[in-house]
Parts: sequence; C-alpha cells; structure tokens
Amino acid sequence: MKDINDLPKNVHDRLEYLEFMLRFRGWVSRADLTERFGLGEAAATRDIRLYREHAEKNLKLNQKTKKYEINEDTFTPLFAFSIQSALSKLRTTTVAEALGLSEFDGVMSPPRLAYPSVEVLSAVTRAISSSVALRVTYKAVKSGQSEKLLYPLAIFDNGIHWYLRAFDPDKNEYRVYALTRFVSVEMAHDTRVKIEIKNQDHQWTRMVELELVSHPNPKNVRTPETITHDFNMKDGKLKLTVRATVVGYWLRHWNVDCTEDHSLEGFHYQLWLKNHQTLYGVESRNLAPGLSEYHEQN
Repeated sequence: MKDINDLPKNVHDRLEYLEFMLRFRGWVSRADLTERFGLGEAAATRDIRLYREHAEKNLKLNQKTKKYEINEDTFTPLFAFSIQSALSKLRTTTVAEALGLSEFDGVMSPPRLAYPSVEVLSAVTRAISSSVALRVTYKAVKSGQSEKLLYPLAIFDNGIHWYLRAFDPDKNEYRVYALTRFVSVEMAHDTRVKIEIKNQDHQWTRMVELELVSHPNPKNVRTPETITHDFNMKDGKLKLTVRATVVGYWLRHWNVDCTEDHSLEGFHYQLWLKNHQTLYGVESRNLAPGLSEYHEQN
C-alpha cells in the first residue's frame, strides 16, 4: 500500500478533504467528494475505500444513513492540520456550508476596513521581485500628498493595513508606507535597487525577542491563570521573535501594555511586555501601547 504522501496530488487532496470533514463535522459521505471535486459516485467510493485502507479505525459506516462516521475513541489523523490551516478552511464559504455553519453561527471575522487596490499591490510586488524602484504619489497623514521615488523592499500586514517597507533616497532613510495611501504607482524600470540597500535596513533585519505575561494589574486581569491558559504560555510567559520594523504595529494590535511599570488600565490590556528593554532602539516602539510620543509632539 502506497504511503499517503506518495499518492498523486489530486487524490491526496481529496483524501485530506475527506478527513477534514470527518474530523470537523463528524461524518463524511460520497456526496462530499462528488459535489466538491466533480467526481462520479464510483470514483468517490474508491477514494473512501482508499482512505479506509490507510485508516480503518478512523471511521465506520452507518448502515441507516449510509454515512461514514468518526470513531472518536480510535481516530488518529493521517493529515497534519495546523490550526491556521483549519481556521482558514472554516472561513471558506463552501467548507462552512458543508459543515452546516451559516454566517450567524460563528465563522465570522472582523471585516477589513480598507484594502489596497490590486493595481497598487501588483505593481509593488512586481517591483520587489524585479528589484526596481517605484515612482509614486502618496498621501501621508501629516504632510498630505507628495511625489516620491521609493526603493521597495518588503510588505507586511498589521491586521488593519498592508504596509510597504521601502528606502527613500531623497531623505536617505527607510520608512513604512500604507498601501491604501498610494494614489498612483509606476515601476521605474530605469532605476535598480542595489543589494546593499536591502542589506542595510537594520530595523528590518533586527529580530526582537518578546516576553509577554499576564497583566499584573488585578483590575485588568483578575485571574492570571486564565490568561496563561488562553495564550498557551510556558512557565507563565509567551515568547515571540518579531522583526523590529513591525513589532510596534503588532504590539498595538495585540493591546500589549509596554510601559515599564505596567501602568495602563483597562480590561483590553490583558498582556504586559515583561522585557520592555527589548524595544530600546526600535523605531516602531512609539506605536506600542504606553510608548506613544503623541503628547510630547503637541
């Protein structure tokens, strides 16, 4: 019998879907395969038989319903579903419908408030891939609209916006630009991005170690053990490694209190950055909760 990973990709994908439905819904039938993959009933029967050959103890046929039901006591997955992959599948309309989940039954996530245009995004990724500069019209919050030549390096997501990390040769500095604020983008094929420009972005290449713990303020968190369990902490800590360029954006997105004396109040501050000194010299630190320079600038 062939190893499951040696099967043709189309067969492998069908068996993986079969197991996903079995594991997350509790049963599977030939209709799942015929409707999802356009198979005939005979082909669907062969796929189920093949799956049973590899994992006979995972399912049993209910003679009344003609559905194959999960054996919860003996089920051992053939396919390694990461939680990220599983959640991604649950957000897929066809999968959610097959599981009997509707829009109001829990497969909901907050909508994006803003998306970059496809034209902007595709031009940016082409420029990064080809190592060429961009001529752009950009709207900044503080200074308004301006024309720029940028050397694009990378893109990242902070959960609300997609951003471009780029070098501005006129200002001789590396900056972050929200893709939704580009008015126009044009590839500057006559201007190449030299390799040293990429290698000298020390904020991008610098990795920051974070130690997140339950917030010490009992008004913020009354039962710290809940937070420890919630975030699957080890020895009371959640350790992460993040690029310096993005760390401030993500700490803000996670509502992590980054003050030295854990002084931020509110139920939404459930986490505290214990090793706050790790942000020294990080350009994006002023975005982190408790470290904003807003008041000093006004």
